[in-house]
Amino acid sequence: MKDLLYRQDILYLPGTIIAQKKAKISMEEQKKPKSSKWYAEAERVDRIAFLAIFLVICAIFAMFWLLEKGVINPGSYGECALKRNYGIPCPTCGFTTAIKAFVKGRIINAFYIQPAATTGCFILIWTAFFSLLSAVIGINFSFLPPIRMWQLKYILIAGGIILAAGWAVTMARALTGTP
Repeated sequence: MKDLLYRQDILYLPGTIIAQKKAKISMEEQKKPKSSKWYAEAERVDRIAFLAIFLVICAIFAMFWLLEKGVINPGSYGECALKRNYGIPCPTCGFTTAIKAFVKGRIINAFYIQPAATTGCFILIWTAFFSLLSAVIGINFSFLPPIRMWQLKYILIAGGIILAAGWAVTMARALTGTP
């Protein structure tokens, strides 16, 4: 009985072609990357994509930091057309101001100005941190799957909910006259 190979509840006789193929598969499975319920080893493509995401997020925050410092001057963008014409703020009113406050470290003030922008900043920082970690260490966290598995519809739905919630707060402030 020692000469028999057991694999997945199937009995193979040693020396047969099937037993040899199964033994090769078993050796290949041993070489597979280790994983757990929290992470799995990342492929090279995933690592490069995670690094690109980290760099893009850093570039976004760097642009707002340069905007705050006055290095970048986009010109006068004036008041929002919806607010100017109808007296109500648009869904993104206050985003630039809130992100500039966030970059300066005034997080509470940024949240008061536009909650959706501040929430978005926190999500970007969280994503950047784990993207860098995945790129450097080479693991995919279970809560941050490989880029090719991200589903755009869920990202857009979550973004829409955050934007709607932020707009609701901004609208409530505008309608009550609270600054």
